[in-house]
Amino acid sequence: MSPSSPERLLRSLHPRRLAERLIADRLGVALYPDRLVLTRVSGGLRRRLKHKETQGFAAAAPGSAPWQPALDALAAALAAGALANAELTVVLSSHFARYVLVPASAELSGREEEEAFARHCFERIYGSQTDDWVIKLSEAGAKRARLACAIERGLADALALCLASLKARYRSLQPQLMAGFNQVRAGLGAQPAWLVVAEPGLVCLARLHDGQWQSVTAQKVGADWQRELPGLITREECLIDCDSACERVLVLAPDAAGASLPQAGARRFEVLQPAALPGLGAELEPCYRIALGA
Repeated sequence: MSPSSPERLLRSLHPRRLAERLIADRLGVALYPDRLVLTRVSGGLRRRLKHKETQGFAAAAPGSAPWQPALDALAAALAAGALANAELTVVLSSHFARYVLVPASAELSGREEEEAFARHCFERIYGSQTDDWVIKLSEAGAKRARLACAIERGLADALALCLASLKARYRSLQPQLMAGFNQVRAGLGAQPAWLVVAEPGLVCLARLHDGQWQSVTAQKVGADWQRELPGLITREECLIDCDSACERVLVLAPDAAGASLPQAGARRFEVLQPAALPGLGAELEPCYRIALGA
């Protein structure tokens, strides 16, 4: 997802603008139902950590938008100057997003038809409530299934209004599932694997084979989600039609880096870590790396 129009994107590719981006600070903001995570690193070839912070707050009151407390915290950070003079990426909790897998179709012609087909896929699952959702598709060829993400238009509009003063420095909006996938994709390999992107209260399960999406779902979980994980995967396998076994389970859990994963039967559970910027190691914990996006 990108807040930039094509014209703004072209301006951003101007040599002077590219040079500014190379030396500008990089700022990542992750929005969750109960907290705001900020990570700021210096620009240039030798990055260094300048600031990291987690701001906790109460979850939204019943009947109000679940993302409103996060937007209020973001507005306060903007007013305090915490977002100034940096290239900003916003990572959005999967609590605020919905995902579907859009089947490959060579019959679609152009972006409008692709987006209409993606909306149809959402409507089959969620019904008429999708009428007021903003939907974006991952990049892929016509012969590959694509991941689609939807967020409420109210959230998209509130973000755009909140960050309007940043103009071209607001680089992108990334749902956590995609941000996580992009950060670990180099280690996924070509063999079938389950990718688990976990955050408090929710896990996203995606089945991948040779770099292609085969299924995706999000499930609410409790505090002991690690014990629930084998059962969730088994249930998902029963719901999808797979022609090959999948014993490898890759888990990205930025908020529970030291979590003990189960060893259930033939399954092999492996812990993944978000990509680290050069020169930044243990001082930047996984929860802060994920906020920087991909």
